[in-house]
Amino acid sequence: MLLNIEVAHKLVFYSLFFFLFISTAVFIERLLYFFFTFPAEKKLLRKEVEGQDELTAEALYHSYGAKTERGKGVLMFVITASPLMGLLGTVLGIMNSFSTMAERGVSDIAEVSKGIAFALEATALGIAVSIVALLYYYVVNGLSKRAKEELKRAVLETLKLKEEA
Repeated sequence: MLLNIEVAHKLVFYSLFFFLFISTAVFIERLLYFFFTFPAEKKLLRKEVEGQDELTAEALYHSYGAKTERGKGVLMFVITASPLMGLLGTVLGIMNSFSTMAERGVSDIAEVSKGIAFALEATALGIAVSIVALLYYYVVNGLSKRAKEELKRAVLETLKLKEEA
């Protein structure tokens, strides 16, 4: 076999830990953006909208609004891919257990059970990573929706002030 099943199984675990790391990094970056960078960008948007027509103001709104959506695709990928990677790890682990049974026989059921339990850990880890990423996604999505509403309100207030003047 080109790739040892045990090595592939460990590679699945490392991939799942990498997914957890990436989703956590995206989550932290988004939190920093929404709590520190976004207020300044909202003020900048108000300044840019002043003196602009409605079409340009709408384009600016969409440009700034797109910045609030960053990172959601990565989180969705982790949510989707983690359980599948966990399932792959389980399949590889069980394949490894069966190949061990074929080589040594089924004389020690405790050893076989230990191998299957190790294989199932991959599924548990995949589901856990997916749940954590899902929580991250809902928090980021909520912050994103709130930020887009604030941007819309800022643009509309600025345009209204322009019309009144």
